[in-house]
Amino acid sequence: MSTAQLASESELHPMEKRRRRLLVVVALIIILAGLIGILWWFLRGQYWIETNDAYVNGNISPVDSLSAGTIQQVLVENTEYVHAGQILAILQGNHSRLDMEKAQAHLAATVRQVRQDFAEVHALQQNIQAKNAMLRKLKMDLSRYQQSLPSGAISVIRIENTYNEIAAASAAVAEAQARLQGAEALVASTTVYDNPLVQQAVAAYEKADITWQRHLIRAPISGYLAQRSAYPGLKVKDGQRLFSVVPLNDLWVVANFKETAMRRIHPGQSVQLTSYYYGSEVHFHGTILGLLPGAGSAFSILPPQNATGNYIHIVERVPVRIAIPRAELRKYPLRPGLSMIAEVHWQSGHPHSVLQPLTITPKQGYETSIYHDEMERAQICANRIIQKNL
Repeated sequence: MSTAQLASESELHPMEKRRRRLLVVVALIIILAGLIGILWWFLRGQYWIETNDAYVNGNISPVDSLSAGTIQQVLVENTEYVHAGQILAILQGNHSRLDMEKAQAHLAATVRQVRQDFAEVHALQQNIQAKNAMLRKLKMDLSRYQQSLPSGAISVIRIENTYNEIAAASAAVAEAQARLQGAEALVASTTVYDNPLVQQAVAAYEKADITWQRHLIRAPISGYLAQRSAYPGLKVKDGQRLFSVVPLNDLWVVANFKETAMRRIHPGQSVQLTSYYYGSEVHFHGTILGLLPGAGSAFSILPPQNATGNYIHIVERVPVRIAIPRAELRKYPLRPGLSMIAEVHWQSGHPHSVLQPLTITPKQGYETSIYHDEMERAQICANRIIQKNL
């Protein structure tokens, strides 16, 4: 063997040793990773069900124009916090004000007309009393005339004329009574306040007054403003969307779990929520409130129709509603639409049947009180108009 061949073998020997050491290290890493994975599965993985198909949801209250008109002024901007009842925009309200003033004049005229109807009833009653008195006088005269006829003091013609006068007076009384019945039909069993004609005019006025009040566009609830599409000079229609108000103190998560994992998911289980917004260092501790009564595809615009058998079967997703503690929301505010990672500890909590959800309506309910004063103000104004014209 030559000297060159011996030198080559001596150089390859250390390289072979390094390669073998590297293979051993890689094998040990793989074995260690497998052991760690198995250990993780036994200690945690088998007790948790995870999905990254989860999103923050919340109530987004629309603010629509409740009357047609042209926007005169916009008073708020996106991301601004607004209070319930706060004025967001003002419509040019000349047309609605003119309609209200027209209804006001009609109500005043109706009150005066009804007063005249009541006066007409009283006048007809007095007229009937006068005609009855005249009829009684004619009958008494006839009786005296008949007693005086044998003595020749009264002529037969006078008696005949009295008969005719009694007939005419009786007809006049009957006519007056008929007119009284017609007049009483308009006001019988009523006062000026509850007369049907007045009530009809009051309803028209209240409607016009409420329409005029609504030229001020108000926030229905307190929250943060979004989706502003109102601009000065914009002509809007009744029902056109102008703003959205989002309260951030009442949010929840909708997590879509695979149907293959749903047999272990029940209301009452605890959920660990991680938001991409804050990263993995912040965890929210939620609770499953209930399962939506159908897979996501059942609520799609075109739900699947698999009656033919010619379809591709995929694993469906079932939406699950998860509550977020309000204290954690105050500390780490979220926004509707943010992505979440939901991990359910299926052995935690006190699971309930899927037919017994824990979802309840908030104590204050989903309501707005900004429209309560509209009718009250309109009624006060209507009563004031009636009193003024009594």
